[in-house]
Amino acid sequence: MEKVQLDALWLDLRSKLQLASNKLKMAEEDIDFGEPRGSPSKLEEKDNPLFIEEDDEEYFEDCLEDIEAALALPGDSMTYSQKCQETLHAEFNVLMRQMLAQLDEFETTHETKSTLPALFTERENRLGANCFEDSADLISDTTESMAVFDLEGSTDEPGLSASMELKELGTSFESLIEEVSRLEHRKEELVQELLELEKPMQDETHALRCELEEAHKLLAKAMLQRQSLLDETRLFKRRLFAAARDCAHSQMTLTIQQKEVEQLKQEQDEMKAFVEKLIEVISQLHCEHQSQVQTLQNQMDNVTQESSKDDTHSYLSQSRRASLDLQQYLQGEIKALEEFYEPRLVALLKRRQSSTDALMKYREQCQDLKTKLGPLKEEEQRLGLERARLEERIHLMEKQRKENVEQYRETIDRLEESSRELKTELRIQINKIKEMEELKNSLAKQLYFYRQV
Repeated sequence: MEKVQLDALWLDLRSKLQLASNKLKMAEEDIDFGEPRGSPSKLEEKDNPLFIEEDDEEYFEDCLEDIEAALALPGDSMTYSQKCQETLHAEFNVLMRQMLAQLDEFETTHETKSTLPALFTERENRLGANCFEDSADLISDTTESMAVFDLEGSTDEPGLSASMELKELGTSFESLIEEVSRLEHRKEELVQELLELEKPMQDETHALRCELEEAHKLLAKAMLQRQSLLDETRLFKRRLFAAARDCAHSQMTLTIQQKEVEQLKQEQDEMKAFVEKLIEVISQLHCEHQSQVQTLQNQMDNVTQESSKDDTHSYLSQSRRASLDLQQYLQGEIKALEEFYEPRLVALLKRRQSSTDALMKYREQCQDLKTKLGPLKEEEQRLGLERARLEERIHLMEKQRKENVEQYRETIDRLEESSRELKTELRIQINKIKEMEELKNSLAKQLYFYRQV
């Protein structure tokens, strides 16, 4: 904000100086060099552009006060304020020199103000010696003095001598020079106060910088400790991950082994259940076979012995063929069962090398069961053949029975049809008999009637 304010003030000051120089040029153009001095009102109108108005003077004073207040501020902006002050002085000195040169040119053209260039030259030298350090205050004082001179010149009569004017100008310039020196002294005092105020701030800044360096050192140390802790944490996480991985692997192997044991137990139970089921099926087949043999024997006793030898020979050949087919089917089923269970037993033996003894026991038990199953299978085959033979025989008997039933049905249908025909013929005969009796009665009545006549 201070920088912006200083820039704005400098621009306003520069515009006002440019406006003053423009007014001076306009005055030079408007003044008639050959015309004598006229009335005070005319002189006032002609000379007014040379001076700054009261409003502009107040504005200049406000700007100078703002500049002094901005320059008096402590802190980091002091350096920038000093730089701005130096640049303002340099540029303002150039503008003042240009303005004084224009005034010199203007005064050389007027005989009534012939002593003004000497005074301005003396003032320019004084300002050059003082390096125009407080040129803003000088402008305001010069403006006031020139305004006073203008008012006095306008009120005096035209007959006043040039010596009075020169004396008044000299006194006004001396007062202005004294005011400038006083302001320069005041500025030096303010600069000293500013430097004195800057010293504790510099000490505090130095202390703060030392504290900041200590804080940076502590921060670097803390960062190193943090990095070491992060490395240790990362190493610990790796070890923990390896331990967790090993634990998970061991748990997986344990669960797999438990599942394999459960599967072995389940398969053992299934095999036991299958053996028990086979035993039950064999016993059931044996019972059914006995019952069927008994029933067939009873049926065979009741069947007549009128069948020919050719029929018996074909019947025996068909029964043998059926028995052979049944035997082949049973052998295929047995082979399928053997092919289904033996690979599973071998796979279980390979997977469970640690439990070889138990598997050997199971295998021995399986072998025992197979040895026990051999005669049972033979018995089953025999019973199967006998069953097939009996089933074939039953099938033939059922077929023969069906044929007999069909024949019986045909004979029954034929007899029923013949009975229906006989019934109809009987009804016809009965009707004919009734008609004959009625005819006989009618003839008897007529004969009786004729006899009486």
